[in-house]
Amino acid sequence: MNKVIIDFGDSTDTEIGPIADAVIIGCASTNTNFSVVTELAAVASANTTYKADLALCKHGNETNTTNKNTSKGVLVDDLRNLGNEVNIQAGGDRVKALSSKFPMAKEAEHQVMGIVEDFHVETTSIAGTFFLHVKKPTTFSTHGTTFAYWDPALGPTPADKNKWFHRHSNGISISLAGFTPGVTYFFASAYKGLDTDAPIWSATVSKMAGD
Repeated sequence: MNKVIIDFGDSTDTEIGPIADAVIIGCASTNTNFSVVTELAAVASANTTYKADLALCKHGNETNTTNKNTSKGVLVDDLRNLGNEVNIQAGGDRVKALSSKFPMAKEAEHQVMGIVEDFHVETTSIAGTFFLHVKKPTTFSTHGTTFAYWDPALGPTPADKNKWFHRHSNGISISLAGFTPGVTYFFASAYKGLDTDAPIWSATVSKMAGD
């Protein structure tokens, strides 16, 4: 069954905007294959905010960079929500899925996932940067690892970790920058399986960003 790609956590700043632009056009109301008004509006709004924040980063201001990273995370999550709806409504029809202008992927072989082992979050010598890592299990996903975090400044931490900000690694570790020193953030991790597989999240870890 054919599905669109919904994970854009690894997309660069120069990649994510054009992806969103194409999807906004592809999923417009003129495309009768989909009814995604709410999800599309969220992507359009997030894309506008992200582009404005990205433009401000040319001045090299740390606050602007933090805002850009936050709005990019929102855009990535909104694209994932829209992509999920596209996959549901396309029902595996490649022609319908392609009309959304999302990049396409062929569904891979199902892979059984396990709980992550020894998930750790560490501060580094660089202010506002964390190093996250897990152990490689016996049956490791070839899809990599999902690392999730939540910024308490955005409100109460959602119980559903799928609603947190996600970053993905092809390995078992990742460095994340742009956090505010002195603020405690929440983290979790899961081995990345297929988009149809529900991730099995680790326990939540809280850690204060260093200065």
